[in-house]
Amino acid sequence: MTYSAWGLALLFFTLSVQAADYSGRDRWYLGVDAERGVGDENLVANQSLNARYVRAKLGGVGAQGIRFEFSWSRFVDPEADWRISGFDGDLWLPYQVGRPHPRVRPYLLLGMGYHRYYGRESAFLETNRADNGAQGLNAGLAIVANLDRYTELTTTFRYRYLQWNVANDDSIPAADASLTSVAVGIQRLF
Repeated sequence: MTYSAWGLALLFFTLSVQAADYSGRDRWYLGVDAERGVGDENLVANQSLNARYVRAKLGGVGAQGIRFEFSWSRFVDPEADWRISGFDGDLWLPYQVGRPHPRVRPYLLLGMGYHRYYGRESAFLETNRADNGAQGLNAGLAIVANLDRYTELTTTFRYRYLQWNVANDDSIPAADASLTSVAVGIQRLF
């Protein structure tokens, strides 16, 4: 399919926006994302990362279309000793705070999380009482498009910063990692 055909398909999709409210207000949703990211870490080695992972998520939609979301993911880089599992909590702030919410709409993402490293160095870190868990901060942008009133497609662009602390002293950073990712997903409101 050529670029002009994709553009025409997107035009027809966005023209089908009616005066209906697609915010999903006062509903919960379940979803899944396929995410791919690149980054750097200095926990076990100064190396670049190329991770692919799936993220499962549960969220809710409140007043003015503001969303909150809890997700679990497991980052894996098959070419490096890098496996991280963890939870994130994100707040999705709509760009357009008003009604009705259109079928396609942008969001600003802000959040935090907790992640644990699992790899060849896990046993070494644990026997030396090093902190295997990292606190994380997230920021990004998302686009949500409704297929129908209860099915949404999502695209997210996210920056994630993880920080590990020295054992027994949370004020001294020991290592960090950053990951920039793009994800596509589907979610169902209920």
